[in-house]
Amino acid sequence: MKPTSVLMAFALLLSALPVSAAEVPALLPDPDDKPSDATKPVKVYILAGQSNMVGMGSLGGAKNVYTGVYLSSDPAVPTGPFQIYRVGNYKASTLSVYQPDGQPTDKPVAAGQLEVPQHGVYQLHCGFAESSYNVMQLDGVEVYRREASGEPVKQDVTLEPGKRYSFKISGFKGDPPSFWAEKTDLLGNGDLEAVAKREGKFPWLVDDDGNWTVRNDVYFQEARLAKDGKGSPLTATSNGKTIGPELGFGHVLGTFHDEQVLLIKTAQGNRSLGFDFRPPSSGRTDPDNKFESLEYTLMIEGVHKTLDNIDKVVPGYQGQGYEIVGFVWFQGHKDSFTEESIANYEENLVNLINDVRKEFKTPKLPAVVATVGFGGGNMQDKFLRILRAQMAVGDAKRHPEYAGNVASVDTRNFWREVDESPKSEDYHYNRNAESYVLIGDALGRAMVGLLGGKAEPLPQAPRPKRVASQTAEPSDAEKAAAQKALRPIILDGIAASYVANPRYNKSLLEEAAGERPQRANQFLRGSMYGLENCYRAAGIDDYDWRPFGPDLNKTQWDYVSFDPPETLPMEKGNRYRKVTYPAGMENWIASEFDTSKAGWKQGLQPFGQLDGKLAPLSETCTALFCRCSEMPKTLWEKEVLLVRGTINLPPLKESHRYRIVVGGAAHVNSGEGYALYANGKLLAQSTTGVAVRQGGQPRGALIYNDVRDEFRGGKVTIAATSFVRYNHPRRGIQPPRGHFWLGIEEQKLPPALANRK
Repeated sequence: MKPTSVLMAFALLLSALPVSAAEVPALLPDPDDKPSDATKPVKVYILAGQSNMVGMGSLGGAKNVYTGVYLSSDPAVPTGPFQIYRVGNYKASTLSVYQPDGQPTDKPVAAGQLEVPQHGVYQLHCGFAESSYNVMQLDGVEVYRREASGEPVKQDVTLEPGKRYSFKISGFKGDPPSFWAEKTDLLGNGDLEAVAKREGKFPWLVDDDGNWTVRNDVYFQEARLAKDGKGSPLTATSNGKTIGPELGFGHVLGTFHDEQVLLIKTAQGNRSLGFDFRPPSSGRTDPDNKFESLEYTLMIEGVHKTLDNIDKVVPGYQGQGYEIVGFVWFQGHKDSFTEESIANYEENLVNLINDVRKEFKTPKLPAVVATVGFGGGNMQDKFLRILRAQMAVGDAKRHPEYAGNVASVDTRNFWREVDESPKSEDYHYNRNAESYVLIGDALGRAMVGLLGGKAEPLPQAPRPKRVASQTAEPSDAEKAAAQKALRPIILDGIAASYVANPRYNKSLLEEAAGERPQRANQFLRGSMYGLENCYRAAGIDDYDWRPFGPDLNKTQWDYVSFDPPETLPMEKGNRYRKVTYPAGMENWIASEFDTSKAGWKQGLQPFGQLDGKLAPLSETCTALFCRCSEMPKTLWEKEVLLVRGTINLPPLKESHRYRIVVGGAAHVNSGEGYALYANGKLLAQSTTGVAVRQGGQPRGALIYNDVRDEFRGGKVTIAATSFVRYNHPRRGIQPPRGHFWLGIEEQKLPPALANRK
C-alpha cells in the first residue's frame, strides 16, 4: 500500500465515491487502464509560456541546500541561515526546552524536556569547552558522553516533531550547560521523488509498486523544443528530468474527460510577452527585428503541425477528429525587465488570448492564466504589478467579455522556500516540484470550472507564516552576541567536521606541518583558509594572519628596472620569462651582491606606475593583502623590476606559519608573474599573472620547512622580481601598469591542528 499524507485522508474517502465526467474530486483517483472514448473528438489543450511552462521542477536528485542544520537550546542563537565562506551554508534554529513541570524555559536546565521542529536523525552535543565534560540522557538512553581529556561520544537518535523527550544531564561542574543538536540526515527536499514517494503527497502519481503512474488517456506532446515534436502518455518523466504544470493539469483533465486528451506544450525559456510572444493585435515595435513576435509564430506553427499529424501523435486515434477546448498561459518573469513591458502586460495578454482564439476559430475558447508567484507573500513590486495585470484579465468586472471563459490562478500560495526546495533559484520556484504540481492542478481545476464542470479544491496544509527578512543592519553588539551564541556550534560542530572531512584533512595537516605541496600555487589560500573562516565566524580572530618582523613599508629597498633584450609583443600576457640581466647583475639574488656597485637606486615600497606615472591602479581596492589603491612611493619605470633588501627578523615561533605576500596585483588581469628569493634560494615563482576568475586572494610564498632555516632569526636577504603588464585579454593593449610590495606575516595554528601537526 503506497503512503498517503494525513492531510489528504478525508479527500481519500471522497475519491472512493463514483466519479462522473463532470466532477473532479479533491483527491484524484489513480489512473486506470480503461481505454478512453475514441468515438468522440480528442480534447486538445494548448499550454504556452516561458521557462516555468517548459518545466523546471526537479524530478529527483535534490540535495539539501544546507551543509549543516543545527538546533540549540540557547535562545541567543540567531535563527536562520548563515554562511561560512569556503566552508558551507548552514541553518540554525532553536530547540524548544521545557522544565520538568512542562513549562517552557529559556535557561539551561539539568533535567527537563525538549522538542524538535522537524523529523530527522540527530546527534546531541552538551556543553562547550570545560562544560562539555558531562553525560546526557534522552528518555533514559545515553546520547552524549565526554570523559576528562577524552573526545565526545555521541549517539544517533531519531526525533519526531510535536513530541517531547525527557533529558537529563549529569557530571558537569557549575551551572547546567546548554546543549545543541546536529541534524545528520540532510535529505534533499522538494523534488518529485521526495514530495510524492517519501512524503506521500499526490498519491495518484505513484502506483502500488512505487513507480510513476502512466495516464494512457492523456497524451503529452512537446511541440517547441524537440525537433519534430516529442510525446508520450502522460507520466512524471514525460518532460524529461524535470516537470512543468502539465503533470498536475493533465491528471485533472484526464479525470474530467471520458475522451482522449492531448496536451500540446509550446514554450521556450527567457521569453517575454511584450516582445518574444508579442501577439499580432499588439502591433510591432520593431518591424525589422526578426525575433519580435517570433515565439508567438512558433507557438502557432507548433500547434498546427501537431494537429495536422494527430493520427501519428495520439495512440489509438481512430479518425474521430479533435476539439481545441482550452488555452493555458504561464509566464511573466522576463516582462519584469522593462517598465514598458510591465505597464503594457494586461493589454498584451488580452491581445494574446484574442489572437489565439481568432487563429483557431474558437471565439470563446476557455483560457486559464497562471500568475507569477516568485517570493510568495513577499513578492517584489515589479512582479506584483505583473501579477495584478494577470489577475485583472480573469476579473469579470474589469473584462466582462471574459466572464465565464477566462480565469486567473494566483500561484503565490504554491511558492516553497529554499529550505523546502532542491535549489536556490527563485525565478524557477526554487526548482520545487510540489510548486509545479500544485500550479498545474489549480490550472486544471480552474479549466474544469470554465468547461461547466465541478472540481473540488485540492486540500492544502496551512503554510507557515513567513517572517520578513531583517532589513536593518545588526549593531556590533548584536553581531558579537550572535557570534558568541553560535560559537559552540561553529567550533565543536562545523570546524570539527571540516577538519575531519577527508577532502580537507590531509591538506590541513600538511599545511600545519609546513610541508611543501607537490603542486605549487601562486595563491596562498589553502584548506586552512576555511578553518580561519570558521573561527572568524565565531568572533575569534586569534588565528588570522598578522604582520611579522619590521615594517617593510619603512624599509629602504634597493631596486632597478630595465627593458630586457628578450622582447614580447605588448598584446601578450604572462610576461614573466627568462631575461638577460644588465651587465654586472647576473648574480643579483645573492646575499653578497653589491647593489651600490651595480648602480641600483633606493626607494620605499610600493613600487608602481600607471601609464608611466605614479598613480594607484584602483580607486576601490580595500584588501589589505593587495592595497593597489595606495599611491606608489617609488616609480617602476621599465618592464622588469628587481628589488632586494636585508631585514632583521625575530625568531620564528613554534605552532606558527609564515608567508611572504606579494601585494598590489591580486585582481583579475591586474598583475604579472613574479619570483621570490631568500638568501639567494628560490622560495616561489609564478610564470603567469592573475588570470580570469583567479583574482581576489593573496599570492606570494609560504615559508615551508625546506626553507625555514633561512628565516630563523637574524638577517635575511629578500629579493624579488616582477614585470609590468601591458595588455588586457578582452580590451587589447592597455597603458602599462604595475604595483608591487612585499609583506611578511605569521599565523598561529588553531588548537585543532597545533597538536596534530
